[in-house]
Order: sequence, then structure tokens, then C-alpha cells
Amino acid sequence: MNSPSLLNRLVSVKPEEVRALFISCAYFFLVLCAYYIIRPIRNEMMIANGVQNIQWLILITLAAMVAITPIFGWLTSRFRTKQFMSYCTLFFASHLILFYFLFDVDQRSISVTRAFYIWVGVFNMFIVSLFWSFMNDIYTQTQSKRLFAFIGAGGTAGAICGPIVTTSLVASTGIAPLMILSAIALACSVVCINWLTRWQNQEMQSLPADQQNLNKKRDDPDQQSITKGTLKGGKFAGITLLIKSPYLMGISAFILLYAMCITLVQIQQAELIQATLNDPTQRTRLFSSIDLAVNIITLFVQIFVTSHIIRLLGFRATFMLIPLGITLGFALMATTPILAIMIGVDIFRRAGDYAVMKPTREMLFNIVSREEKYKVKNFIDTTVLRSGSVLGAFSHSALKTLGAAGTLLGSISIAIGIVWLLITYWLGLQFKQKRDQALHKKSHSHSL
Repeated sequence: MNSPSLLNRLVSVKPEEVRALFISCAYFFLVLCAYYIIRPIRNEMMIANGVQNIQWLILITLAAMVAITPIFGWLTSRFRTKQFMSYCTLFFASHLILFYFLFDVDQRSISVTRAFYIWVGVFNMFIVSLFWSFMNDIYTQTQSKRLFAFIGAGGTAGAICGPIVTTSLVASTGIAPLMILSAIALACSVVCINWLTRWQNQEMQSLPADQQNLNKKRDDPDQQSITKGTLKGGKFAGITLLIKSPYLMGISAFILLYAMCITLVQIQQAELIQATLNDPTQRTRLFSSIDLAVNIITLFVQIFVTSHIIRLLGFRATFMLIPLGITLGFALMATTPILAIMIGVDIFRRAGDYAVMKPTREMLFNIVSREEKYKVKNFIDTTVLRSGSVLGAFSHSALKTLGAAGTLLGSISIAIGIVWLLITYWLGLQFKQKRDQALHKKSHSHSL
């Protein structure tokens, strides 16, 4: 049996797409490997800067993203993605080289520590967004439905490899050389970008003339409104649609409280790690080991568990599973505030989010209008999510300033978790009602 036949058991790929598929997987592997090599260092920078100051770093990160997003949006709307992909990737890689020299000193500046924490937060958002923009530019809609899940698995493999690199090397090399390894991974991804660009151009040339003209229109920003359809409303239309819809407001409340909850877990975990481990290298290695455990569990659950849970429990129960687990985790953290418990709750939270809660969360938008999906979802996924992180960090800081600690802080976290759980339950009900109504209208229209 030949290799394409074996491959087709995993993914529906045509023979002429096989090389492009594997190059795309390698590209995503390198991108996420590069990120996960430095992600534990970013977490260590949170402690090095002082956990008590984390709220300011999160706020500045939000401000940086808000400032850069319009520029990024303008670039991606005015230029074909593959025209600037290589330069943008090398631009980020050059920053890592710069950070290598700033970190490879006897006494690192606190300003460098803060800058790196903020930079990684921005880098992660844009490099992954750029990758999927490029994939959508390379592949047609029909191809994306067949190939993107397999390409995503390549990224998951990179997310597993990155922490292995950091865990294995940080004790012997220190933090600074890991910047070089991350930069090399990013630079190598440029080879994938160039190969895929040439492949896409060859595919274009092999098409009939009328199909080539159609694809050119698709790639032309001035023609996108014709080929994709135009969305009504100005730049504040998303906020207007959000305010008018109780359902969308419920999703916003869910995301806001979700971000608050995960921020509270992260800060309390960092405080315990800071109190337990004095060596920055040991802390970085611990963060890397946590990332490795999260990504391995996520991959296993995605492949073998998620679809079965949704089928057996239904949407609403599956949707509530992770919020319930995190709320119970808050109770466990309040009664037994030890590092092992904190790490266990964080691993459950992150793996459960990636493998179970995110797929069900995305389903919430399947029953809204196209305009709401494109305008409101982007606002919720960026501004609302990051605002929840800021709110969680400042709430923790305020409570600590007022003397809330230990059991009291845990009790407040539990209360937030319970409110989050109630909103999750309400959203599950609303989703079921709206889906049933949509199905009823569809069946009624077919009967006419």
C-alpha cells in the first residue's frame, strides 16, 4: 500500500497536495515550537518582575495589542499576506536575537524583564494570526475544510517539542541561548513560507484562465467586498450589535469571568512558585514541564475524548464541565493552598480549555448572524478577553492590598467561579433554545 493511501486514512488529501500539506505542518510546527520555547521564560519574567506588579504588565500588554491591532488589520486588508509574511517573521526573529544579548548579562535590567513579558504576549497573538491568514491565502475554502485539522496537529506537535527543548536545556545553557533556538525555528519557517508561495503560484498557473481571474479578484483587497460580501456598519457596529443582544452580552460576561478566573489561577500559582523556588532556572524548567504536560494531555483529549464527551453528555453539560472543574479547583486551592494543587488546577484548566471548552465555546457563534459572527466575535475574543485578564489582575492586587489572603481570597475566587458557572448554564439554555428555533424554521421552510 503506498504512502498516500496510508495518509488518506488520516486526512483527505489529493496527491498533488501532499508536499504542501507536510510543508504547512512543518511551518506551524516551527511557529509553535518557537513560541513554546520562550513561553516558560515569559512566565519566569512575571516572577522576576514581582508577582505583585503583574497587573501593570497585563494592562500594558492590552494597551500594546489595542495600539497595534489597527495597524495589523490595515496591513492584512491592503496587502496579500504572502507579500510580507517572510519579512514579518524575520522581524520577530530579530527581536529574539536582540533579547539574547539583553539577557546574556550578569545583571539583567528590570526594564528588559518587563519588555520581554509584554513582547511575548503581542508576538503570540500576531504570529499565530499571521499563520492562519497565510493558510487561508494559500488554500481554497474547500481545501481548508479537508486539510486544516491535520495542519493544526503539526502545530500541536510543535507545542509539545518546544517545552521539551526548554526543559532539557535550560539547566545547562541558561535562559539566553533559548532565545537563539527560538529565533532559528522562526527563521526556518521562512523556508516553508517561500516554498508554499511558489507552490500556490504554480497551482494558479495550472488553472484555466477564468479561474485565475477569479482567484486574483479574491486576493485583491479592492475586490474582496465583491467576492466575500460586504458587512454593514462602521467600526463601532460590533459594539452596537453586542449591546442589543442579551445572548451576545451573556457570551461577553462568560469570556470576561473566564479571563478573570484563569488570571487568578495564574497569579496564585506564580506566588507559590516564587515562595517555593528561588532559582530562576528551576522556575523556568517547572513552567516548561507544565506546558509539556498541558500540551500532551490536550492532544490526547482532542483525539480520543472530546467528540465522545459532546456526544454522550450533550452541548450544555460539556460546556459546563471545565467551569465546574475550575470552581471546584478554587475550593481545593482555598482549603489546601500547596504548589502541587495549584499546578494540578492550572493543568486541568488549560488542557480542558484547549481540548473541551474552546470547541464548545466556538459553537455558541454558530447560531448568530454573519454580521454578529464577524464583528462581535472579534471584539469579544480580543478586547473583552484581555480586559478580563486586566480586571482579574487588578482585583487580586486590590484584595491583597486590603488584606485578603488565604481562605478569604479563595472564598472570593469561589464566588466568582459560581457566578461564571451560572452564566455558563444560562448560555447553554439560550443556545439550545435558539438552535431549536433555527431548526424549526428550517424544517418549516422546507415543508412549504
